[in-house]
Amino acid sequence: MPRLIAIIAPQSQKLADRVRRAWDQGDAVSVLDPGVPRSYLSTLIEALDPDLVEETQAGSARHRRHELPEGTALVITTSGTSGPPKAVVHTHAAMRASALATGERLGVARGDGQWLCALPLTHIGGFSSITKAMHQGLELRIFERFDREAVESAARRRRSYIPVVRANLAQMDAALFERIVLGAGVPPAEIPPNAHVTYGLTETGSGLVYDGTPLPGAEIAIAEDGEILLRGPMLACCYRDGSPLLGADGWFHTDDAGAYLDGRLQVFGRRGDVINSGGERILPQQVEAIIERLPGVAEVAVVGVRDERLGQAAWAVVVPKPGSDAPSLEAIKEAVRAELPHYCAPRGMQVAASLPKTPLGKIQKRLLREELSR
Repeated sequence: MPRLIAIIAPQSQKLADRVRRAWDQGDAVSVLDPGVPRSYLSTLIEALDPDLVEETQAGSARHRRHELPEGTALVITTSGTSGPPKAVVHTHAAMRASALATGERLGVARGDGQWLCALPLTHIGGFSSITKAMHQGLELRIFERFDREAVESAARRRRSYIPVVRANLAQMDAALFERIVLGAGVPPAEIPPNAHVTYGLTETGSGLVYDGTPLPGAEIAIAEDGEILLRGPMLACCYRDGSPLLGADGWFHTDDAGAYLDGRLQVFGRRGDVINSGGERILPQQVEAIIERLPGVAEVAVVGVRDERLGQAAWAVVVPKPGSDAPSLEAIKEAVRAELPHYCAPRGMQVAASLPKTPLGKIQKRLLREELSR
């Protein structure tokens, strides 16, 4: 039975090497960020339930409450965008399946190139760079943070694959990279030809869907209520408390809404983010895409706010571009009504300096809803 070692350490090549040593010793790992508040760190450790917390070389032992499945490689927490983070258990077999399927989709030639990672190893999008490089026979370069000059310099030396979020993509010269894996949220309107828009969750071992189609071996279904269902060998085996990942129907229920359009999956966002206004269903992502094209808009989030008459009313939280004014509510309504049914137009708006986000750049709409509903 493997031990679970929670490693609290800064992002570095040394951290990735420590992970591999733990695996060589037959242990499983969790990676934690020493920069988060100690109270939150304690919450994560409680959810992860490790045998050993390694913040110094000696480490401190704990009494584990739950057993680990055989073959466990990683226990990692979800981003917590829709509630308290959950701890997810991944096996070596699942992470290998994810890495090989990703390599097949990207056309990676074994041993030819390198994976560059500037995303946090505390999240599956960053951590999976370790297993992708390992199972694809590629070199691995870990960066403490995204530094355009550093990653571009590395890409000039060797064929490179890199996972990024939208903010990174806007800063970098995409042509320097063999393939760019773009995840964590709504993609920009302009996508370089060598970039792949991915959809996945912590439970799926990184991106499971590339450019609207599943990785080899993965399957997608859409439930009657519009929920996205997934299954495949790269999915996690269970949650840390032993609760199952798959439903009784054999599918992983993502709690995301989506649909197949022209043979490709379109993701509308968390089902909890879908706004029910007076009996009409509003998909925030569709509305956001329209508002974001308006002059002066840097970012926008559309959320449902409690409303006595409608149940929920759509509000737009707009971050203006530096030196620009945000569009008026009337201008926003006019733009939305030109492309969507009239009920999709926001009934209110708020201008903000920034939007609350996770370390990977996902907008925390739950916090916006709580703030606007006060």
